[in-house]
Amino acid sequence: MTTTTERNTPRKQSTVLVRIQRFGNFLSGMVMPNLGVFVAWGLLTALFIPTGWFPNEELGELVSPIMTYGLPMLIGYAGGHMVHGVRGGAIGVLATLGVVIGADVTMLIGAMVMGPLAAWLMKQIDRLYDGKVKPGFEMLISNFSMGILGVFLAIAGYLGIGPVFQVVLNVLSAGVDWILATGLLPLVSILVAPAQVLFLNNAINHGIMGPLGIEQVAEYGKSILFLVDANPGPSVGTLLAITVFGVGMAKRTAPMAAVIAGIGGIGEVYFPFVLMKPKLVFATMGGMATSLFLLQLLGGGTVATPSPGSFFAMLALTPSGALLGNLAGFFGGMIVSFVIGWALLRGERKRYNGEDDAELATGSEADRERHNSEVLRDGTDGVRISKVVVACDAGMGSSAMGASVLKTQIRKRMLDVSVSNSKIEEIPADADLVITHTQLVDRAKKLHADGRKKFMTITNFIEADQYTDIVDFIDAVQSGRASEQTVSAEREPVLGSGVFGPGTIELGRAFGTKEDAIAAAGQLLVNGGFATSAYIQSMQDRERDTSVYVGNHVAIPHGTKSSDAEILRTGVSMVQVPDGIDFDGDTAYVLFGIAGKADEHLEVLGRIAEFCADENNVDRLRRATTAQEVLDLINA
Repeated sequence: MTTTTERNTPRKQSTVLVRIQRFGNFLSGMVMPNLGVFVAWGLLTALFIPTGWFPNEELGELVSPIMTYGLPMLIGYAGGHMVHGVRGGAIGVLATLGVVIGADVTMLIGAMVMGPLAAWLMKQIDRLYDGKVKPGFEMLISNFSMGILGVFLAIAGYLGIGPVFQVVLNVLSAGVDWILATGLLPLVSILVAPAQVLFLNNAINHGIMGPLGIEQVAEYGKSILFLVDANPGPSVGTLLAITVFGVGMAKRTAPMAAVIAGIGGIGEVYFPFVLMKPKLVFATMGGMATSLFLLQLLGGGTVATPSPGSFFAMLALTPSGALLGNLAGFFGGMIVSFVIGWALLRGERKRYNGEDDAELATGSEADRERHNSEVLRDGTDGVRISKVVVACDAGMGSSAMGASVLKTQIRKRMLDVSVSNSKIEEIPADADLVITHTQLVDRAKKLHADGRKKFMTITNFIEADQYTDIVDFIDAVQSGRASEQTVSAEREPVLGSGVFGPGTIELGRAFGTKEDAIAAAGQLLVNGGFATSAYIQSMQDRERDTSVYVGNHVAIPHGTKSSDAEILRTGVSMVQVPDGIDFDGDTAYVLFGIAGKADEHLEVLGRIAEFCADENNVDRLRRATTAQEVLDLINA
């Protein structure tokens, strides 16, 4: 595995993830402002259609027009408004009406496309004549340009685009019907459960399940698809398993997270627990598959997407005849995910050493430390913080809770800053400090980095301890002093010392013997121009004389005293062996190769020794996925 691959592949994967998140958030931005209307329509459907709780022919007539015209027009307006303001919203409605009238099915998907597309075209036309119209003719040109474009889009939607979308929707609906008929719907959990914790739930829920669910409601009076992502039972079961069988910080915070997810309907609070222990995704996956099986078996489903996705919202949107299925789906999924969670966590107590959960940290926690350390390393000179924004994907549940937790700490420290919350895309331009999840920070930076804003990260919006270093930094800025972390970070980074860099780091290696591992560490030094090839044999001789294993799963192979002539210049290499390599009964996961002239390498070696004195830090190195991540960890 080459260093180049290690450096570039995660970056590409991160870019793809950010793009999917942004696409999902764009879809969410069209739906979320109108969810109250969806709920109102769902309640009308659940109560008054012929199969509802209180069938009423007269009131039931409200259902179809709202579904056919009202909901798509709202979606079209919201999508257009996101692209080009009120003017974009207006042209979005007109374009949406074309596809609605030109199709015989509900055109939510058509609205999601036509609203933004029409607004984008209007925006381009407005740019063409911007500043070129003589005074007094602006309104005339503005109205007629929209009118002409609107006529074109309405006709195109009616004659061509609407029928095309109808075919697409019919194909998708037929595919869903086939999945339901063959009993394969539970397998969807294999994709949905992992996607949720990567903040891709909006793309799934609003881009796929919602529009198809509306079609099923029109035909059957309910749909299971609304409960694929929104049913909180499986995630609550996983959180309850952590509550009973987990350890440390996760165990302490899981009970409240379960309440918030199940009753409050804010599913994002569950994500950090799986990011800390990715194997728990199998618990939720099993619970979700069970829920979908029981929902299908017992005729469950709702008339609209429960929003927020809480137990009570699900019950409120349950039509007559589906109550048993929905209750079975919720509790069945919760029980199965709880049992699987127990099976996955039952060994945790034996291994837990009573320390503060650093052992639970994964790449996500390492990312948090890396991002925050970069801010601390820059110091407080010239930094001003008066407005802090906690941001999440949708800008409601998770970030609102995070802002509340942060406000409490800010108030206790008597700091003069304002704290608010928002969605990633709507972070105010005048924000001084942005706090968001490690999975979302790249997206936030891409949209809002201006050279002035500071970005710090968390892995759990509701865990108070996550905000401690952030509040310390704010305090340091406002008091005009450097925080303890900032002072310690002012040391020259290892990367800048010229002896340790990305070219001397290899990740994901596996070896049959310790000699092979030592040779690999030595070869990196040779490749970097730090030593001759003869130095590798001297490193092997050193291990035969005295073991280079130093404890805490770290080995530091280096040459014998007689090998000074083979050292060209001071350098350090690192080889990561995730599965470990045996050093005469001890297991090393990380090897640091040393080639030192005089005492030039001692500062770097001291930094590494200081870092590796904490076994949890060694575990972070073991889990690192890029060379830069290794450097950031040690530099911090």
